[in-house]
Amino acid sequence: MKLFKNRGDIYISKSTYKSSTEDRVLLILLAVIVVFTAVFAAVVVHKYPSVKEFFAGGEVTVDEDSPVVGDELPQISGKRNFLIIETNRAKTDIHYVFLVQADRDNKAYKVCTLLPDMVVDGDSITDIYKMGTGTGLQKRLMEFLSIDIDYYAAFTSDDFISFVNKLGTFVYPSNDDVKFNDKTDDDSYAVRLSKGEVHITGSQLSSLLRYYSNEDVNFDMTNQIFLYALTSLFNSDNFENIQSLFRSFINSSQTNITVRDFQDNMDSLEVFCKKNGDIFVYSVKCDFSEDNTIVPESAQQIKSYFTK
Repeated sequence: MKLFKNRGDIYISKSTYKSSTEDRVLLILLAVIVVFTAVFAAVVVHKYPSVKEFFAGGEVTVDEDSPVVGDELPQISGKRNFLIIETNRAKTDIHYVFLVQADRDNKAYKVCTLLPDMVVDGDSITDIYKMGTGTGLQKRLMEFLSIDIDYYAAFTSDDFISFVNKLGTFVYPSNDDVKFNDKTDDDSYAVRLSKGEVHITGSQLSSLLRYYSNEDVNFDMTNQIFLYALTSLFNSDNFENIQSLFRSFINSSQTNITVRDFQDNMDSLEVFCKKNGDIFVYSVKCDFSEDNTIVPESAQQIKSYFTK
């Protein structure tokens, strides 16, 4: 009978009942090996419930308070609504304004562009902003749209460009060639966009959002561009530098986001940054009447998407 096939040639003779000395030695060795293997296996199974733990060199225990192991990310839930505003240097004119939701339940961004000259109960949002800054506009929009807006961040165009440049560039697949020059003395800007994949800088992002909010008004485009920016710039590399970037954000904007808010939402930032390629996106289209008031259907749609 041949044992250990492909492991060497060890035979036990079947031709006689009298075992040779060599056969007895081999049988004793075989018995010792079997017993030792059984004892060793029993010890290993008792001490290491899994093969992974055995080869890791020790027992691994994970409880709710333990650090995240491997590629696992924190569990997050809830929704947060943001109001994003860019103005001119003097803070007297709004270039563009967005509602943004970070939906942590569904790992999604929702974006809605509002008309810079939007009228709320007889007042333009530019006038509301000039009278009460970001806080005043946040409050009026919450009342008018019947949604909660947790945070606002208002940038001048220069500060917005500077902050986005710290985040880096992103690739945008443009379907159009766009060339535009605004000759306004104190607030001029230009758009140069070529068809194809374009690396968008902070200056180009600001100009494109302003152009499609005011000149060639197209809120589908502004939503799309802003969603590309969110899913591209909130990434793993930037999360590694998130403390420094938050300081830049605070210095670049007028906002009600505090350091405590930042720390409390660190888990959400980690998930949205590290899963940026898998985040769902929703573009919420908003239509306006000739008098710059929002049409009822759009107001209802905003409410349905941004109610928490």
